[in-house]
Amino acid sequence: MINLLEVEFAGWTATPRMPFVVSGNAVCLPAPSYSLLLGLIGCCLGRLVEAGEVAIGCYYRFDHTAKDMETRQRLAFDGRQLKPHQKGTDVHLREFHVQPRLRLWLNRPEWADYFLYPAGTPSLGRSQDILRVTSVKTVVASKVAQGTVSGCMLPFGPQIQAGGQLVQMAEAYQENDGIGAGRTATHSGIFIAIPWDSLSPVSMPDLYEIAQEGQQEPFCFYLHPFKHER
Repeated sequence: MINLLEVEFAGWTATPRMPFVVSGNAVCLPAPSYSLLLGLIGCCLGRLVEAGEVAIGCYYRFDHTAKDMETRQRLAFDGRQLKPHQKGTDVHLREFHVQPRLRLWLNRPEWADYFLYPAGTPSLGRSQDILRVTSVKTVVASKVAQGTVSGCMLPFGPQIQAGGQLVQMAEAYQENDGIGAGRTATHSGIFIAIPWDSLSPVSMPDLYEIAQEGQQEPFCFYLHPFKHER
């Protein structure tokens, strides 16, 4: 058994965006990516969090999916500078989740104060997708060989027989040193994003379960270890 830090968040909207969709209408993943969760944790800590520092378990759910219509200011590059596009503005649809709730498990119980008194304002997706911290506590988790999970993202393999959305993405990014140098993707792989209402029996490493208050059955989740970052 191990001690894990359990942090619960709730919000009004969230936009766990599908990566690499940079044109047309924006769509959401049914569960947030691990790079997005690292950014959320780093916001609370007030610094960059590298993937090798922490293992993350996640359960994410929401009430509804909705769409927002936004005006997009289009720009054109003339070889020297950006300027307004000759066709003017356009509109596009942005999908978002309503009433999101997020529960995280971290193998860093000593980080509890960072979530009780976060350095920044946590958000899930865009800056206006603000979350509030509703619970911070330490729980005891037991490792299990199989269980039923949902509302999370699993590394995909032939042994995974679950209903969800396949997506290839980087599990984390590393900030480059130079100003304006951007980020470099670390290990890339295929993940399956499992919606919260798609209960999926799985058998794989790094599954844990915890006791649920008022429930006879324990709650099972996957603790992503970022093995490629160690």
